[in-house]
This record gives sequence, structure tokens and C-alpha cells, in this order.
Amino acid sequence: MKSNIPAYLITALATGFVSAAPFEQCPSKAFLIQGSPAQMYGVDLVSAKTTVLAASMDFSTETNNDSVNAVGFNYQDQYMYGFSKQAPKSVVRIGDDYVLQRLTVNGLPDTNFYVGDIHVNSETNQAIYYLYHPKFGLYGIDLTEEADEYQAQLVAGSANWNLAIYDFAFHPHSNLLYAVESNGDLYEINLDNQTPTFVANLDIAGDTGANGAGYFDVQGQFYFSNNRSGKIHKVDLSTSPVMGYTPTASVFTLGPTSNQNDGARCAIAEVKVTDNSIDFGDAPMPYKTSLAHSGARHLFDPNEDQSNLVYLGAVVDGENINTQADLQASPVDSSDDGVRFVTDFVAGSTSQIIVTAPNDNGYLYAWFDWDQNFQFDPDEITVSKYRLNQGDNSVLVDVPSDAVMGATWARFRVTDGSEANPITASGGVTGGEVEDYPVTTYGSLVYPSENGWVTLAYEDQWPFAGDYDFNDLVVNYRTTLIDKEGLAMGYKIEGELVGIGADFHNGFAVRLYQTIADDADKRILRNQIDSSSINLTINGETQSHSILEQGVEDAIFIIMPDTWDFTEKQSSCSYFRTETGCDTNSKVSFSLTVSLQSGVTTIEAPKYTLDPFIFAAQDHYHGEFLVGQNPRGWEVHIKNQQPTEKFNAQLFSINGSDDASNSAQSYYFQTETGLPWAMEIGSAWAHPKESIDITHAYGDFRAFAESAGRDKPLWFNNAKLANVILRGE
Repeated sequence: MKSNIPAYLITALATGFVSAAPFEQCPSKAFLIQGSPAQMYGVDLVSAKTTVLAASMDFSTETNNDSVNAVGFNYQDQYMYGFSKQAPKSVVRIGDDYVLQRLTVNGLPDTNFYVGDIHVNSETNQAIYYLYHPKFGLYGIDLTEEADEYQAQLVAGSANWNLAIYDFAFHPHSNLLYAVESNGDLYEINLDNQTPTFVANLDIAGDTGANGAGYFDVQGQFYFSNNRSGKIHKVDLSTSPVMGYTPTASVFTLGPTSNQNDGARCAIAEVKVTDNSIDFGDAPMPYKTSLAHSGARHLFDPNEDQSNLVYLGAVVDGENINTQADLQASPVDSSDDGVRFVTDFVAGSTSQIIVTAPNDNGYLYAWFDWDQNFQFDPDEITVSKYRLNQGDNSVLVDVPSDAVMGATWARFRVTDGSEANPITASGGVTGGEVEDYPVTTYGSLVYPSENGWVTLAYEDQWPFAGDYDFNDLVVNYRTTLIDKEGLAMGYKIEGELVGIGADFHNGFAVRLYQTIADDADKRILRNQIDSSSINLTINGETQSHSILEQGVEDAIFIIMPDTWDFTEKQSSCSYFRTETGCDTNSKVSFSLTVSLQSGVTTIEAPKYTLDPFIFAAQDHYHGEFLVGQNPRGWEVHIKNQQPTEKFNAQLFSINGSDDASNSAQSYYFQTETGLPWAMEIGSAWAHPKESIDITHAYGDFRAFAESAGRDKPLWFNNAKLANVILRGE
């Protein structure tokens, strides 16, 4: 760009009129001025590498103790210009030695300017430096001709713009001015009619505060830097003025943070890869992988000494995959060797991956394209700034129940953890590595829904009616059947213990069994269970009791041998969340996951509610009729669900009982009129208070039960509020 320097400036340089030489060419890097006193940095927008260009920006005859702001690059004369707060406040010229030279400018108000850029008109060879203050307006200073004194002119009406901006930049081709407010509002300003126009609200990745530096490249890509996060966002404004499309923002680079930030760049310079130690991702288009789409990339050797590197696996290298043509060639990065997938990714389940780190300096991020829309959405981040230890790290990944089945991609990024805010799935970072992997997700059947519950409510006086308040055990409950290409691979059973209004001690268990009316029942046998895969947590703590019941043919899982062992009563309360004023203790959560040994077809596997039941806890009294009996032989199941192999069938014949079970008719755990001892309610539910008969808490329940569900199917929506625990939902 030397040929663009006017003849008068060449003469001035020859006579020593200007104290510093201009920049020799139109630089590709962005200039960033921070701090007070001012320091100058060079920022490589591709690699995010930041270099200190001037640790102190002083005047030739005095030390500078204040900031420099409102900076712009004049690619007509190859100088930068800015506004110095150092008394006396002044416009300054900055050459290649980064020394500040004061210019005499008349007509500016007595204030500090933070917003500025230079408009270069290539047709008229005119260069005007514009400064903006939201109170005083926009002022233009013509720099085309060298002068002892310059005159600032107010742009008519600009004092009424009321723009909350901290920098702006001129488009290199349309001569329009662009700026972004702190909330992401993008404005386009036409100086011919002195009018700012709102364009769009940009997604700025959670950034808040000032966007203190803005600049363009020769393709019309607009970049702006957030002071707090250091994120440099990119907006495609190659079509200017903006017409027929809505611009969007993406994180392009992670730069330095500061509370005092301003930037400038030669707007006709290209942003390009200049360093061979940049590691790019390789997920195919249209994922954000190429440089043009702000693809994920890491300058893995920022100090160029191959020491203290942060990466995954055994090696890291630069492959410079930065164009769409590169991606169409389906590149394979041999250094993507840091992640191993231990288990399949199944909707609604937890999968395990092994991440290998060569040292203790890394922090892991991971995204999975669960919905297969060919982008890593912000809510698809599954690992965020996870500290890695040297060697193999076991990382658990929760797969959402609505994950789409099929082939998709995952992106892993590792940094040194110095970033002020979590990074995104795109953009450049200094240090670290990015590794992209193809993965396959499999489906699941969740009952009743991913975030919903059914309620299980039990009476433990069976075979006698008791108080019939259905709060002896109340459980929120959900099941997931894991499906892989038509085969049932395992189960996840989870829930919350909501209330215990029982004097007896009851255990809670689930049998993998589904009763089918007028057809063969579906079941999973004990020998079909991969016992090594069983994992049960209660309130987040892994359980070690004997979970898979022994001595039976069916697969039965003991969730809680005694539910009272996992709860605490409130002071002065006799029960757990069933009395007035005794409903504030936290619910008890549980989660069971298990895999199957051999493939059972999904269509033949039990599903939905399965068979949750209660049983008498060992070593506790459970009624006179059980004295001398094995307490495990006592069970209560949902209506018409046959008992397990452990059940003592003699209990069906106790004199004076209210139970009318008849195995010949598959009629179980109900009275002659159809009232049950256990039931499933199709939502989270407010259970009756202690000793309140359910028919007194829910007036429609009797009609529902005695009609086998034909009448009053929404009985549970009509509670007598004085008779239920409202926090039992």
C-alpha cells in the first residue's frame, strides 16, 4: 500500500515533519489498545494470538499516563489515529513506532471520545476521521491534506442519535458505518442522510457490557470485541447496505479481556491463516469448521517452542483445514486421538467416554449434535470446563431422551483454563486442541415423558383395608427402555420418594415385567441381565446392597430394602411428608441403570410402568399374620399385577381379609368392588394427609375404581385441598 501515500506525505517524511514513519503495509492483524496508560497489542484474528506491540505508548517528549481510545486506521496514509485523554486532551497520530503525536484540532467539544474510525473514499482519495460522543454527536476531521491545524465539523442531527455504542467501523466498500450496542443491537449508519438504522439483534453468546473494538476486513466481514469476555464476534456484512437477509453473529476468536478496550484495523486487508501451528476441526459442512464460518481452531504452540502444550491424546498438529474445499475432501486428522467411546450413546441414558490428557493442564469442553441439525447449539454442550488429570479420565455424558437416532458429530475442545468465560463450539483460541468425531445415537422409549412423572401410591395394610389413605408409600416414577436398531439394550428406572405415612417398614422394588391383558406377558429374566452394568444411586450416592435379587427367575431389582432407611422425619413429625406442617423435607431421588446380556427385541421387551411393588422389610414387625413368616413373602402390587416368585401365596387365604384376589381369573390385589392397594396416577400428585381416606380426599375416586376406570378418569384433578399434602406434587 505504499503507492497510496500522497506526494505531500512523502515530502513531509523526507523533511522530518512527521516524527514516526507510517506502517509499511496494510497489516492483516488487528490493533488493540488497552489500559491506562495505553498499551498496544496486535491480535491475529485467525489464531487469537496476542502480541504486545508497545508496553507503553508515550509522547516523544512526555510520558503518557492515560488511555488512548476512538482508534482508526487510515489506509490512505498508513497511520493510525486516536483520541488521548492525557492533558491536554487531543487527537493523536500513531506510526510504526507506536509513539503518540498530538494534532491540533479545532471545533471539538471539551469531552473525552471513546468511539472513532476513519472513512477512506477511494474514489476521491479523501480520508475523514470521525469521532462520536452520545451527548455531543458525530464530528468529522478531514485528514486528506497535512495541516498545522485541523477543523472538526459536527454531522447534522447526530447529537440526537442516542446510540449506546463504544466503537464503530466503516465498511470498506459501501462506506456505511456499523456499530453494535451492548445488548447485541446492530446499527447501520448512512452519513449521506445522517441516519442510523436498526438492522438486527445479534446473538452475542451471553456477552454483556461494552463491545469496545470494531473493524472490517476486505471481504466486508465485521468483527467486534467484547471487553469483559474477550470474545471477538464476526458478522457477515458482505452485502451492504443490508437488504434481503438478517445478519447473524458467531464467535470468531477469543481475545484478551479489558475494562478499557479499543481497536483498529486496515479494512482492506484480508484475514488469513499465517501460522502453521493452528489445529482446525474436521466436522463436515455445514458445521462451523472452515475459517469462513468461524470454525473451531487452536493455536496449539503459541510460544513457538513446543513446550507446555495443552492437547488431547498422544500428539497434536496443525492441518490448516480452513476452506470449504478442504472439508469437501473429507480430511482425516490423525492427531484426533484423545477420546475413546466406551458405551453407545442411547437416548435417555448415561454414556461413558475416556479422555486422555498428557498432563494436568487441560480443561475439557464437549458438544454433541443431538438433534442432528448440523450445528453445535449452545444447549448441546455436555461438558464445560472439566478439569482433566494426566492420563485417562472417565467422563459421563447424559444423552437427552429426545436425541435423534442416527449418525451425527461430536466436538471436543481443550484449553489451559485461562479463559474468563466458557468458550463456544466455534472460534479461535490460543493454546489447546480441537477434535471432531463421528458418533451414532440410538433411541429409547421413555414413560411417561423425559421430564414427566407418574405417581405410585401404596397401602401397606394388605390384605386388610386399613385407613386407605394411600400415603404409606408415594413415589414419583419414570422408566426408559433403551433401544438400538430394534433391540432392547437396557433400562433406566428413576424416581423420587415423595411421602411415607406408614408405621410398618416397606421395601421398594421393580420387576422387569409387563402384564398384557388377554395375551402373553412380557418379561426379562435374571440371566439376561449384565450384572456388572447395574448402577443404582440414591440421592446421588452409589448403593452397594444386593440390588439384583437372587433365587428367582425374573429380573427383580431391590431399589430400597427399607424406605425408612433413606429418609429423615422433621422435628415433631411422625411420618415423612404426610402430615400438616411436615412437608418441607427434600424428596429422596433414585436412579437405576442396567444393560442386558443378550439382545431382546424391543417389541418383545416389557416397557412402560413395568412392575413396581412394595414388600415387607427384613427384621421389622409387619402384622400378626406375618409373625413367624418370611417377610419377603409379603408384597403389594398394582391392581391385577400378579405377584413375584418370592410371594407367599398362602397370604391370599387369610381369614377376614378384604382382598378378593383370584389367580384363575388374573384378579389380584383388589377388593370385591375393585378398590386397589396400589395404583398408578398419570401425573405428579398431591397425596392424602395421614389417616384421610382417599375417597375423602378425592371424591371421584370410588366411582373411578369401582367402574374399572370407565367413570371419572380424571379423578386426581379434583382434590379437597384441606385433605391433601399440597407439596406432594
